[in-house]
Amino acid sequence: MDINDTLERLNEAMELHIAGNFEDAEPIYQEILATEPDNPDANHLLGLVRNEQDRAREAMALIEKAIGINPNAAPFHHNIAGIYRRVGRLADAQASFRRAISLKPDYGEAYQGLAEMVTFERSDPFYHQVMNQLKSPGLADNVRCYFHFAAGKFLDDIGEYKSAFAHYKSGNAAAKKEFDSAEFRQQVKDTIYVFSQKHVNAMETVGDPSEQPVFIIGMPRSGTSLIEQILASHPSVYGAGELNEMKLVARHAAQISRSGQTYPNCVPGLTGAQYQTLASEYLKLLQPLVPGTFKRVVDKHPLNFQFAGLILLMFPNARIIHTERDPLDTCISCFFQNFTKGQNYSFDLIKLAHFYNDYRRLMEHWDTVFPGRILSFRYEQMLANQEDETRRLLDYCGLDFDPACLDFHKTQRTVKTASFLQVRKPLYKTSQQRWRSYAEHLQEVASILGIEIEVPVTITNTNSIVSG
Repeated sequence: MDINDTLERLNEAMELHIAGNFEDAEPIYQEILATEPDNPDANHLLGLVRNEQDRAREAMALIEKAIGINPNAAPFHHNIAGIYRRVGRLADAQASFRRAISLKPDYGEAYQGLAEMVTFERSDPFYHQVMNQLKSPGLADNVRCYFHFAAGKFLDDIGEYKSAFAHYKSGNAAAKKEFDSAEFRQQVKDTIYVFSQKHVNAMETVGDPSEQPVFIIGMPRSGTSLIEQILASHPSVYGAGELNEMKLVARHAAQISRSGQTYPNCVPGLTGAQYQTLASEYLKLLQPLVPGTFKRVVDKHPLNFQFAGLILLMFPNARIIHTERDPLDTCISCFFQNFTKGQNYSFDLIKLAHFYNDYRRLMEHWDTVFPGRILSFRYEQMLANQEDETRRLLDYCGLDFDPACLDFHKTQRTVKTASFLQVRKPLYKTSQQRWRSYAEHLQEVASILGIEIEVPVTITNTNSIVSG
């Protein structure tokens, strides 16, 4: 294969790869490597496919080989940094992000990746590096977004909250994410309507009796990753991460329903046998993701709160854990997180507050029609009474107590969510009441949420890094 043929095949595979078609991209990368085993791009890209397939060890080996062949390719260092931090190699991840930045000083995504891993000191030159990049003419919005989130994190770390908020606000705006609050509110109304007490009563025992599935639901940044890490530290539990399988199941529900409507309006047209069909489909989707046999398998996609009713009719014996955290802490934490996909409501504080209200309204409905079925778990209570709350969690899941669940931060496993760093530390309380540092920006949010707050009087810091 000559160089032009290789480039043509690489471009073909990359188009498939970018579209999410890993199954068809993979053999092309392998074909190139069969004749050119030292092709750095094919090694790197196949490594990214392996990472998507949750084969992290192979992914790291391939990308490390690519770096050995071409050590000056910034994307190689950036992408392996993301894998290193998922598997807990945090020092290697930090070094790789820094290497990517040194090779490509305008690599906005690498700045954000590094910022998410470091607790900055005021003397660190990082902020000035970021600001120099933000002054670059013609900076694309998607790159500007990364720099603003990185600057916001630095300023939050050193206590420059007013300037931090300004950067976070600019970063969210630069992301240009769209979300239709009215459409989501209607979806919630429809869900509440179709999962009536009458429908639930008629179908509550028709599903699959399996006790294996455990679902952790709630708002993002509310402690879902922490609860999964605690459970996954138990030898009888596999933490499968944030799965999208329930979305696929809901889509299939619409296809087999007699109603001919999309989810959730398809629900009245489902028969008892079809709930069993959907349950079997979910368990079948789960099988290739779980390495071995486990008593419990955790799906911790927080937005599965939309499907809690469907889950409990599919699996009458499933456990659902609803994580809750202070609403303002939850909202500010979501707003400060540059989610890659699926959380478009979080990029606008007002839409975020309305989304929170709709989520809360739906959770109240589930508690009404499925009384006592969903375990409410407060993040703040876990911080205050770790062992008692851990025992309560394990008891609900039908598991014996295991001390490893108290030392959850020592458990070695891949963590793909934004909480990759938090779950590798013992419990800490510094994130409680974080919203108070940003109270002056949260008046309207608090009003929407029905919370009264007082804005504290602050004294301007005359030594501010951003003054003058």
